[in-house]
Amino acid sequence: MSEPSCRRVWGQRPGQPKTEIKNIQFAKGKIIMYEDRTLVCRDCGKEFIFSAGEQEFYAKNDFKNDPVRCPECRRARKNAARNQSREMFDAVCASCGKPTKVPFQPRNDKPIYCSECFAARRGR
Repeated sequence: MSEPSCRRVWGQRPGQPKTEIKNIQFAKGKIIMYEDRTLVCRDCGKEFIFSAGEQEFYAKNDFKNDPVRCPECRRARKNAARNQSREMFDAVCASCGKPTKVPFQPRNDKPIYCSECFAARRGR
């Protein structure tokens, strides 16, 4: 026997087992209850759990959208972005005259420093 629709929890489909409400948060006079939700990954199509703890974290940090990728695809995407090689440009250090490479197109109106001279100037 299915429950009446007025008693369903938000996001719960008819016929799904009841989910346990895990976190309760009070905000602006309202009670906000978080529960584990099942989402589908945009990249691989697998279902993953958006836990009540993650939802609370998203709310505290004012993240407006739910995650669209599973944790594995998020991790793979982040690692791919980190490992992506950037185009490096040749330059000459304005302080010591040593050749160096920088990740931006050098302009004549700004001095370029090698990593050692840059670190020394920053430590002033």
